[in-house]
Amino acid sequence: MEPKNSSEDKAERARYSFCGSFTHSLDEKGRISIPSTFRQLLQERKQNVLVLTNFISAGARCIEAFAQDEWLRLEQKLAGRSRFDPKLQKLENFYLARAAACPMDASGRINIPQHLRSYAGLEREVVFTSTLNGFRIWESRVWSLVFQEAEAALLEDPALFMDVDI
Repeated sequence: MEPKNSSEDKAERARYSFCGSFTHSLDEKGRISIPSTFRQLLQERKQNVLVLTNFISAGARCIEAFAQDEWLRLEQKLAGRSRFDPKLQKLENFYLARAAACPMDASGRINIPQHLRSYAGLEREVVFTSTLNGFRIWESRVWSLVFQEAEAALLEDPALFMDVDI
């Protein structure tokens, strides 16, 4: 399947963007409820499996989550690169090798694998934050610091996002 790049496809995908941040608690088995607004978007897209992997954002560890169709788009883009590219190999070793497909149960929960919980330092209270292609899962204290740093940077330089060109 060829990934779509048309402006119509981008507009269609934008309708299905995750928005907001939500705090939830992990249970003792590593299960967590997906926020209801995220779950609703996933159900509309007929996606019941999330792909989770380790990620670093703003110098902090977290988990990045994708609907399975978004993960497949990413894999298709990467498949077009030379497998001998050292940057691709590093990405495969860090990002792809730690990925886990996590099906949602009937209650809208997933089980976050132990290796990912440990990587991101998830214990009990976690925060889900939206991204353009999925969402991230943070230990709540880490997310608080990352948000405060972003806010301080913006207060210091109100034109900080000017180059984003939106």
